Amino acid sequence: MLNALAWLEIHRKHLLMGFAALIALFAVLYLWRHMAAQRELEGNAALLSLRSRPSQPETSAKATDYLKVAEEHAASSAGPRARLLAAAAYFAENRYAEAQTEFARVLGDEGSGVLAAQAAFGIAASLDALDKQDEAIAKYQEVISRFPDDSVALQARLGLARLHDSRKQPDTALRFYDEILREREPGAALQAATQAREELVRRHPELAGTNTTFSVPAASTGR
Repeated sequence: MLNALAWLEIHRKHLLMGFAALIALFAVLYLWRHMAAQRELEGNAALLSLRSRPSQPETSAKATDYLKVAEEHAASSAGPRARLLAAAAYFAENRYAEAQTEFARVLGDEGSGVLAAQAAFGIAASLDALDKQDEAIAKYQEVISRFPDDSVALQARLGLARLHDSRKQPDTALRFYDEILREREPGAALQAATQAREELVRRHPELAGTNTTFSVPAASTGR
């Protein structure tokens, strides 16, 4: 006990300094987490404020509004989401070049994050809308390769089918439609593929016996 007390007395200064440093570290960590949480709250609040109000559709946010949020809250998760919404707004405004640029920025920032699949598909769709068919086909294929289990893969196949149909390549278009139908994933892509396939076969009856006919699964009743 005497030896222990003597050791504590000798090293008291170092122990106090170590304890103070530990307290300071905990304070810094707490402050950092508090500031990060505050940034998230502020970013989410800014993004939420831009949402359209059903009773006032004229207040719909523009791409520039979303970009302002993206710049001001770049350090929060709201930043990339706001930029993705800005890209979508540009696309809705038929400003496809600007949409492609913002989708590309989101993809570059996200890498393989939660918004990456949507951003990658947005790039392909923008190129498609700009009638850059070769580039669009390459990007649609990239979406399918990188995000095979995401719903955007079905949308990419739909885009590929339509492009090949416009290029007078009905057999290739049919193959992509059938890939969508084979997934049998309920949704807009399945419905669109079913209708487009029927129209394609109507225009090219020689394809009627090429592939198996698919039926759209009945919608769930929720019971």
